[in-house]
Amino acid sequence: MAMAVQVSLIGTDRVVDRALAIYRAHLERAIEVSLGDMVDREIAVDVARLSVVAAGDSRIAEIMVDETVLCAQVTAAIWSLAEQGWQANVIVPASRMGEAHASLRGVPCRLQAWWEDDAGISFGAYERP
Repeated sequence: MAMAVQVSLIGTDRVVDRALAIYRAHLERAIEVSLGDMVDREIAVDVARLSVVAAGDSRIAEIMVDETVLCAQVTAAIWSLAEQGWQANVIVPASRMGEAHASLRGVPCRLQAWWEDDAGISFGAYERP
């Protein structure tokens, strides 16, 4: 339960900043954009405003799912990204990995958990839903 409280206090801004720093440390060009700016179909407003870390060289789009969106709501966006040649990674709080696995089974994406501890923002290994 403590993880859910941390998530709502942190939001995804610090997670985005950490992901950008990791890409840049590997000399990869990466920017933050909204999910709505990347997809070619209509999606719900709350989904469209989600932050994405887009790494242009490797064509990876990391969708930062926050506490206001159910994982299943990003399905249409993931399919759109896949059709455009992007590898979609859905980044979720560690406490929501079960939901992500159940909701995104069969969808062309990878899942990655994040959490915060004394060392800062950390990421788990990629998993297939």
